[in-house]
Amino acid sequence: MSKGKTVKVAFFTLMLLCITVVAFAKVYYLNMGSTSSASPIYAWCVATANAINKEYDDIRVTVVESGAALDNLRRLRDGEFDFALAVDLPSAMQMYKGIDAFKGTPWKEVRWLLVRNVIADRVYVLKELNIKNFAELEGKPFCPGLPGSSSANYMMRMAEALGLKMNFRPASLADAIELLKQKKIVALQQSSPIDSMSAALLEVHIHTPLTVVGFTKEQVERIRQVYPYLSFIETPKGGIKQLPDAGPFYEEAPIVGAVASSKLPQEVGYKIIKAYVKRFNEIAEAWPAIKGWDPVRDFFKYAQPGGDIPAHAGLVQYAKEIGIEVPERLIPPEYKP
Repeated sequence: MSKGKTVKVAFFTLMLLCITVVAFAKVYYLNMGSTSSASPIYAWCVATANAINKEYDDIRVTVVESGAALDNLRRLRDGEFDFALAVDLPSAMQMYKGIDAFKGTPWKEVRWLLVRNVIADRVYVLKELNIKNFAELEGKPFCPGLPGSSSANYMMRMAEALGLKMNFRPASLADAIELLKQKKIVALQQSSPIDSMSAALLEVHIHTPLTVVGFTKEQVERIRQVYPYLSFIETPKGGIKQLPDAGPFYEEAPIVGAVASSKLPQEVGYKIIKAYVKRFNEIAEAWPAIKGWDPVRDFFKYAQPGGDIPAHAGLVQYAKEIGIEVPERLIPPEYKP
């Protein structure tokens, strides 16, 4: 065989090999749990999926509407979701340990993936009723949140811990808003940025004036005796920009973000986090409430022993890569340096 023919054969063999490698390159098709499409947080979920899909050819994320945190966790456990957003750390910890909402059914495979922000599970009430305290909602029609969501579950549990007999009306946000406008309920719970109203309630507030109520220090102490993993913030008077007369009081305020299963490969989790960080500004355009929060560092900053779960192996890899010291308790057994 001549030298020229040998080169051509080698070239076409190499091309065939490349085509074969590309043809058999693994593509990860991932279902991502989100929340109700009526929630303003849904925009954050869609933007996150878009950021990942733009960044990689070997990861394809499909956004699946859901009932938020508790629903996402159950469907993650059941294999319907590969990872899920709009999940709070206390709920994930309950699943990990098999307590409260997941009593008797611990699932040790749940892993923390990234932080969205710290939010207030805020209680909005009709201003005209002059309700001053969470306890004054006893017996009145009140929507604690979306059925299956962690925030609705917390509202119910906190009321129970305080010995209150509530008239709960769980509903989707869209339905709850309509009920509030018609004054068929007097209050609703909606997760909100720490210093402002939920965007979903701003228009409502214009036509149906609202205010916010919270808990007293004594009530918080009673609640935490029963549920020590719940965290609270003190909201000063004027701490909510659109409601200068609301406060001071305490509000339940969890870390919220994304979780995955330990079955999600380390390299895939790493890529998801890397895409989120790289395209953070794009995601923030869809949901500005994430501005000022660090999706990686804030987990290791705010997660407290006893109220946390292991980090995903991909998060540990990324954190170590940028110089974060990862506590041993947060490193999962499947992590590979």
